[in-house]
Amino acid sequence: MFVGRKYELQQLEDKCSSSKSELVVIYGRRRIGKSSLVEKFAENKDFFYKFEGIEGENTKGQIDSFVNIMAKYIDDSFLGKIRFDSWHTVFDYLTEKVVSDKKRGKKTILFFDEVQWMAVRRGKLISTIKYFWDNHWKKMNVMLILCGSIASFMVKRIIHSKALYGRITLEMLLKGLLPHEAAQFFGKKRSSEEILKYLLVLGGVPRYLEEIDLNRSFNQNINTLCFSKNGLMVDEIDKVFYSQFKEAETYRKIVSLLKGRLLTFKEIAEKTGKPSGGTLKNSLELLINAELIDFYISVDKGWNTKFKKYRLGDEFLVFYFKYIEPNIRLIKTGGQIRLFEKVSVESLNVWLGFAFERFCLKQAGYFAGIMGFGEEMLLASPYFRRGDPGFQVDLIYKRVDRVITACEIKYSNERISTKIIPGMEKKCAALEIPRGHTLEKGLISVYGPDEALRDSCYFNHYVTVEDIVSGKTAQQKF
Repeated sequence: MFVGRKYELQQLEDKCSSSKSELVVIYGRRRIGKSSLVEKFAENKDFFYKFEGIEGENTKGQIDSFVNIMAKYIDDSFLGKIRFDSWHTVFDYLTEKVVSDKKRGKKTILFFDEVQWMAVRRGKLISTIKYFWDNHWKKMNVMLILCGSIASFMVKRIIHSKALYGRITLEMLLKGLLPHEAAQFFGKKRSSEEILKYLLVLGGVPRYLEEIDLNRSFNQNINTLCFSKNGLMVDEIDKVFYSQFKEAETYRKIVSLLKGRLLTFKEIAEKTGKPSGGTLKNSLELLINAELIDFYISVDKGWNTKFKKYRLGDEFLVFYFKYIEPNIRLIKTGGQIRLFEKVSVESLNVWLGFAFERFCLKQAGYFAGIMGFGEEMLLASPYFRRGDPGFQVDLIYKRVDRVITACEIKYSNERISTKIIPGMEKKCAALEIPRGHTLEKGLISVYGPDEALRDSCYFNHYVTVEDIVSGKTAQQKF
């Protein structure tokens, strides 16, 4: 099932309908739906050719696979018997037999999927691609799409490579689905509250959401996926790190440091023993691009502040460290009935509360849109007062229209009452609001305010679970 990605699809369509050749690079973490996006875009396209790299295969094997796929496209049974000794000879043949038909009048779309495996993680193939782009494909109405999930390869060898410098016309970092897009996987078969639980555990990763059996409950699905011997998600973290990062253990060490805490760049450097220079900075950027970690900047600091706070950004990673990793031996032994309930019975509600707060921070831009000021948002982050560990405003928006919006986040099975007002007043009184700015207040919760709180008109904005899964803005609701 393909859902969402309207903006990305339109970007690809715009490139396809242009009057010149286009070189597109798409990258992102494993399971995020890169191939599905391109295949959806390619539906009903007359001249679309997909070639896929094979993990673990050497250059000869990659070339043989590429040629066999090309033979099927051009219906040449003898092509598979020809031995090609280099990518240059392969692309010569591709250019002559596939690309050079000038009678078409439409773009020839070449899709090189998992290009890092095709290149065997080396740059030689990219140099050959550069040669054929400059000397042939750029002049032949070609749309070349290079796609991969090894972050370091895609960034260093392609996006920042000298070979393709200035040639890439669209760079697309594909991230998780927005909440209302992810909710489309469930249709009307599950409640909004249950959908929210899935988002707090699995995030917006399409491949994970596809595995949910809509005829079974949240607990039943989590037991099957995460707490059964052969569950899809049991070894998923290993696969994410080892398929995405060349130095997997280094990246995993950084992520492990962030279990349940916020750390500055300096603190991460000290704890990993890595110099606080470009190498660590690049590692953190790749982890952020993969949505495995995130960072926050206090609203009273600038973007270049040294006081950025890094934390885990992937929903499933947080769930894994809390419930799966401590019980991994028990899970792999098998035979346990309803193991998820057994290991989470005393802590799940508290964990969901923290997970909801983390989710809201990650989706701050999405919530700004729901509340009606998405275009005005400059910065969004939690706010901590130095020297007072008990003081926190859950989420503050700094806006271009000289408005500060302070939000309280509450994960509760009941509507929120007026009892919330004194605590919120105390927090707002302690904030330093810049001169000439207006302070607004927002409440993000599961069920919203009760009648008395709504009648008090204390909050300017409300976001509920129904808003989260529908994505409706304040203007659309009325």
